[in-house]
Parts: sequence; structure tokens; C-alpha cells
Amino acid sequence: MINGTASVPSYSADYALTDGQSLYSTMLLLMMERHGIYETELRADYASMQARNNLLKDMNSALATMRAERPNDEKTVRSYGTFIDSQGKTRSVYEFVQANGIAIETNCNDVYGIQAEFDAAINNVRAAIDSANSEGQMAVISLQGLLDKLNQVTELTSNVLSKDEKAKEAVIGNIR
Repeated sequence: MINGTASVPSYSADYALTDGQSLYSTMLLLMMERHGIYETELRADYASMQARNNLLKDMNSALATMRAERPNDEKTVRSYGTFIDSQGKTRSVYEFVQANGIAIETNCNDVYGIQAEFDAAINNVRAAIDSANSEGQMAVISLQGLLDKLNQVTELTSNVLSKDEKAKEAVIGNIR
């Protein structure tokens, strides 16, 4: 699992050849640098996915609250209610939905609504959830691509180290 608080080591092969290092050492430094780049991107994507998942949890909680608070007839006016968000805080459904750019109120722009306004708001939140789910699926595909690149770099690094070891063994064998 990726730890979001761990620091990524900084390697640079900029001066490797001028410092007299072997080609294998230079290649290793380049691959370590690339590994660090991919790992940084992976951490950012992972944090973005966590934020999206928290938003989805909150939208689902807001949706459930709106369904529970929905009036049974066209004349009753009710509050949109409150819910507990993913951070454990009590939030107003109306304020949460507005803060996330989802249309909720069309008549009086207050925290109360009639059945038709609840129905429209519920549909809008469902559409936002579907959109966030689609974005999440695309993010998973992107994350898989990054993981593949990271695995390729790791495999290539392993191959370079293996070849370097074999070359050193051959030199030592020739000396004997």
C-alpha cells in the first residue's frame, strides 16, 4: 500500500557520467529517478481517489437524507435536513449540495422545499454521483497505467542490476 506521508527520495543522474560512474550506475540512477516520478504521480492520484471516494460517501449520505426528508404531498414544506459527512461533521444537505455545484432550490433559495423541489434535487444529486463514479472509473484506469509503468521500471532496474552482477562475475572469473 502506498503511504501518503513517506518521502520520495531524490536521485539525479545529471552528473553521473561526468563523475566517472559506470554505465550501469548511470542507468540505475536514471531508473530510480523515473521510479520516483511515477511514485509521486501515483501518490497524487491515490490522494485524488480518496478525496473522490469521500465526496461520493457524502453525496450518498445527502441523497439518503433528502429521500428521508422528502414531503409526502405537494403542499408540505420541509427542510432538506442534515447528515454526518465522511469527516464525522454534521452538515446541512442544502449547503453541501450548493457548495458542490449541484442545483437544489429554484423558488425561494432557502433551506426548505416542497415535494417537486426535493425530487429535482434528488435527481441532480444522483446525476452528480453518476458523474463522480465515471470519473472514478477513469482514474482507476489511469492508476493501473501508472502501476504498469512503475512495474516496468522496477523490472528494468532488476534486469540492469542482474546484468551488472553477471558482468562483474565474468571479470572476476577472467582474473582468476
